[in-house]
Amino acid sequence: MPHKVVFLHGSPRRRGNTRALATLAMAELAKRGIAADEIDVPGLAYTHPGCIACFKCQQSPGYGCHVGDGLAEAVARLPGYDALVMATPVYWFSAPAQMKMLIDRMFSLIKFGPGDAIASPLRGKVLALFATGGGEEEENLDILAKQWRIPAERLGMPFLSCLFPFCHFPPGEAAADPESAQQARDFAGNLAGLLAAAPAGR
Repeated sequence: MPHKVVFLHGSPRRRGNTRALATLAMAELAKRGIAADEIDVPGLAYTHPGCIACFKCQQSPGYGCHVGDGLAEAVARLPGYDALVMATPVYWFSAPAQMKMLIDRMFSLIKFGPGDAIASPLRGKVLALFATGGGEEEENLDILAKQWRIPAERLGMPFLSCLFPFCHFPPGEAAADPESAQQARDFAGNLAGLLAAAPAGR
């Protein structure tokens, strides 16, 4: 069974640099026989912006958000993939608000057990951050990577990051920059390598 990857696009700018570079990475994955689905997070319908702390996901036997909207449907799809790629720019020192709404709903994909034990259908899947920023890596790209590395470790998910500092090209033109384009392709190669080390559908 071939591996399944999903790119979660967080930028409300659909023709921006993050999406342009992610498109190069997806094309490289396709060359390696790995098709990638895409979820346009800012385009998802929602009845509540993010998690409402109802805790119904923790009280039910299964996994998934109990708020019946597009955000919940997107979250429910995630365990079906072998790798989740969070493709996002940095907005005001963090991910865009639209991306944060989905991130908070992902709380429904974990269950707390005795002690500090956490069970999740995401365990063993690859979590990757693919992020662009207008300044230096130390201007919160590094913090964004740390924010994702921590839950990846807690959930037992191999973690991969690909950071693009100084990505201040006009919208969509970062893909024409040879260095950035090669970095996106290298990310795809590294992701393919992680996937090859584990069985599909794990």
